[in-house]
Amino acid sequence: MRQLPIGLDVGTTAVRMLQLGGSERDLRVLDAAKFVIPLEVKGDVSRRRTFIIEGIRRLMKERRFRGREVVMALAAGELAVRNIRMPRMPQKELLAAVNWEAQNKFPFDTATAVIQYLKAGEVRHGDQVLDEIILFVTPRVEVDEKIQLACEAGVNLVSLDAEPCAVFRGFGRFLHRRDDEDIVRAFSDIGAETKVVIARGRDIVFVKTIPIGGSVFNRSVADRLELATAEAEALRRRIGWRRSREDDEGQETDRTARAVADAIRPHLEDLADEIGLCLRYYSVTFRGPCPGSILFTGGEAHDPSIPATLGDRLGMEIEIGDPFRGVRTDHLEPILDRRGIRAEWTTVFGLSLKGLHLAAQFTAGYAA
Repeated sequence: MRQLPIGLDVGTTAVRMLQLGGSERDLRVLDAAKFVIPLEVKGDVSRRRTFIIEGIRRLMKERRFRGREVVMALAAGELAVRNIRMPRMPQKELLAAVNWEAQNKFPFDTATAVIQYLKAGEVRHGDQVLDEIILFVTPRVEVDEKIQLACEAGVNLVSLDAEPCAVFRGFGRFLHRRDDEDIVRAFSDIGAETKVVIARGRDIVFVKTIPIGGSVFNRSVADRLELATAEAEALRRRIGWRRSREDDEGQETDRTARAVADAIRPHLEDLADEIGLCLRYYSVTFRGPCPGSILFTGGEAHDPSIPATLGDRLGMEIEIGDPFRGVRTDHLEPILDRRGIRAEWTTVFGLSLKGLHLAAQFTAGYAA
């Protein structure tokens, strides 16, 4: 079986590793594993880095990952995203023009930064037809740090990916029919922060990171119930698990669950309003209808009340994303044991899946 690179997702609260094998239409998870980053090391950059490196080394020894090639993600704090509009021009000229436009638009030196872009689509500005371009720009120091971390962890970094692109990739693989080309879909990955992706067919047309997510929720619950942040996070996760199993019983638990819900409700309302603005931007920019539903992924999808509350506020149908749909995972059930938790593997799934695109690029380059 053809093996893809190992997806390596270094998150705020946990590190996940996952490796796929096979083809896009016949995928299998070769192995998957994760470890949690303890609260006592999160605030210390040096200790956190050492803990992550040692954890990756341990999993590479203990698990059955094949090879040492990895694809990692650039998170919101490491990646600047901005939309620009450019006159239509040949592809060969566009890269130079994009690099020129990126100058002085970011709070760091773009001369040494890594700049990538996506063409989102055509937009009208008066009598002009322009290309909407999504810029992904990261300082060189962030790239160098990823390379160094991978080297110290004993793995070979073959590609870096933007988190929003990895989130969408696992679901874009289903969109092969001609009828899918014009369908607009919205995705919201809620982790420590929230990433919003809007896609038309297999093309991403909008990306934004909203600084509201698990970190804000945990701090709010900790303040309301006078708990440590780690205790608030553990409490929220237990309540979410019970809700997902529909066996949340007991008067005391109900009172606690209501207090937790009250603490995060204002933030959920703010988050829904921000997502609504994203949808409106798409509708106005591309003069098309908004998606009728939204698919939620990420670690915060473990609590079904969060997507439900957001869906009610937005007036949209909701779906909890399962990146493993159509993929054999029976041998990994102890790790991937609940649908709500499966949604937190979305980014790392997309990172490993990028191996198919890397292989296609290599083949095309070789053939040329």
